Amino acid sequence: MASNMKTKFQKYWDCYSVILSFAIILDPRYKLQFVEYCFFVLDPQSRDEKVLSIKQKLFRLFEEYSKTNTGITAAPMESTFNGDNGQTRDLMDGFDVYQSQQEASGNKSELELYLEERLVDRKQQPDLNVLTYWKESRIRYPELSLMARDILSIPITTVASESAFSHGGRILGKFRTSMLPDNVEALLCSRDWLYNSEECLDKDFEVEQEDEEQDLGIDISRLSAEQDASSNVDT
Repeated sequence: MASNMKTKFQKYWDCYSVILSFAIILDPRYKLQFVEYCFFVLDPQSRDEKVLSIKQKLFRLFEEYSKTNTGITAAPMESTFNGDNGQTRDLMDGFDVYQSQQEASGNKSELELYLEERLVDRKQQPDLNVLTYWKESRIRYPELSLMARDILSIPITTVASESAFSHGGRILGKFRTSMLPDNVEALLCSRDWLYNSEECLDKDFEVEQEDEEQDLGIDISRLSAEQDASSNVDT
């Protein structure tokens, strides 16, 4: 059993979504170093190959964002003032613009500059809001911040994949094996519309448990009947 479980885990690990690696790389507390560490712990022999593959895909994705957002650049630094209260632009924002312009002149992309920066101390920032971090860094990294926003806003589900298809057995029963695909789709959509509230979902979960218990009871009764029959034959 352990060997079968290991084989299944290996299959899921080989087919994992690269977007998860992108998300942790765009966290300034971990970046690419954390991905390298994870591969080192799990499979040191293939670490370099897998990290290189993820890095290449990340840079290709950033190139697409650079092509589609060529008009987005760091705003030029200006020294404007408004009345007696001083300048309208915050001094630190102006410094970020100036630093971004200086770094861009070194023929390095925003992604390269970001990866070369020191990690944010995760112990000092344990509750760092990564989306807020990229919102505040949009002046220094105008294109990279857009990519980070799109990647980090992808919702991640924790529902088991089997539960997404658990309703099919009740719709396509032994008396409904000849239903047309359009009719099955209509039934599934109708069920989702009717059972959209949490209360209905809880009731549906209870129904699933009752169905499983009934199936289990039928299996136990059948097994007992077979054992009784075999014992009668022996006698």
